[in-house]
Amino acid sequence: MKKLLFVPIILTFSCSGEPEKSAVPANLIATEKMIPLIVDLQILESHFQRTYNRPDLYKASLDSSSQLIFDKHQVSKSQYDSSYMYYAKDLDAIYKMYEAALDSLNFAVIENQ
Repeated sequence: MKKLLFVPIILTFSCSGEPEKSAVPANLIATEKMIPLIVDLQILESHFQRTYNRPDLYKASLDSSSQLIFDKHQVSKSQYDSSYMYYAKDLDAIYKMYEAALDSLNFAVIENQ
């Protein structure tokens, strides 16, 4: 009986190594370029949230307006999505990006007061 309990424990520890790093997308957006993109997308989304309150009312408009931001930053939506998913797998990296984006937004608010 003790041997039967020992097998699942060994399997658990042998399978719980460090997760593999995911492959870097070929068209990865650099973090320095990703932060201003996140800032612009957050400003756009907050505008739609304040104006319409319900995502079902503004989803299509937000998607089409987001395309203008992607064009401004010279990236595609698929490039943004794959880069975002890559960075999101590293919690420290995505946290630092959003922290920098929030700092940029706070600085812009202070400048406009």
